[in-house]
Amino acid sequence: MPLVAVAGLAVVGVGVMVVLFLTREDPGARPVEEAVEDFRSSTDDAADVGPTPGVYELEGEGSEAISFPATEQTDGSIMPMTITVSGESCWNIRIDYNEAHWQQWDLCADGRTVTESGGRTFQRWDFGSVAIENLSTFVCDPEMPFVVLDAEPGDVAERSCTGTNDQLSGTTTSSGTVEVLGVEAIEIGGESIEAMNVRHRNDLTGSQHGTDSLELWVSTEDGLPLRGTRSLNVESDSPIGAVTYTEEGFWELLSTTPRS
Repeated sequence: MPLVAVAGLAVVGVGVMVVLFLTREDPGARPVEEAVEDFRSSTDDAADVGPTPGVYELEGEGSEAISFPATEQTDGSIMPMTITVSGESCWNIRIDYNEAHWQQWDLCADGRTVTESGGRTFQRWDFGSVAIENLSTFVCDPEMPFVVLDAEPGDVAERSCTGTNDQLSGTTTSSGTVEVLGVEAIEIGGESIEAMNVRHRNDLTGSQHGTDSLELWVSTEDGLPLRGTRSLNVESDSPIGAVTYTEEGFWELLSTTPRS
């Protein structure tokens, strides 16, 4: 059980942004200690299944950009990943790519299958004294397979989720597949862990259109995300034509022991 790009369509509302031409400030990394404080103040639940709740540290890099007004922001080199219990056999995973960009997946266990009910992505773009915020919310109804921890290499499952963005009208449908690429041992913090490697590929249609891809390595024991790469290319219509949002990134877990 890991993460999913269908919840992560963070395209800025261009109808507001086309009037802004100010220099922006890079948001910088979100401090891990800040994520730990939030975790401690928000939950005291224990997990019955899935990965151990707490704040994990990820090491990686990445960036996101919009084509107009042309601007880019970068991920932190250390990113907190927070896992919280959300109900019986259910949990949330949130990665803070930087201070102004986070993504959350809502997951549950059904035997050895991890399902996704939806998720959210928040992003803020700062332009001098002006800041634009947007939140994307996706729902998978019925719940979609996120990863099957005892699947075989080559197994493919179909997925489809629908979402909205609070800076855009209409809805976006993300539909595609999750494919099992294989099982391998990878080293995390000096520990060898059996990992299932899966790839999510989705086509986006509706108010946003484009493609996204997420490749993950997750522990076959409890679904803990160990490593991930992501790539998105999404267009939104505006009065000046199509505005493109792109996102690329890589991260890897530093330790399987969370801070809590």
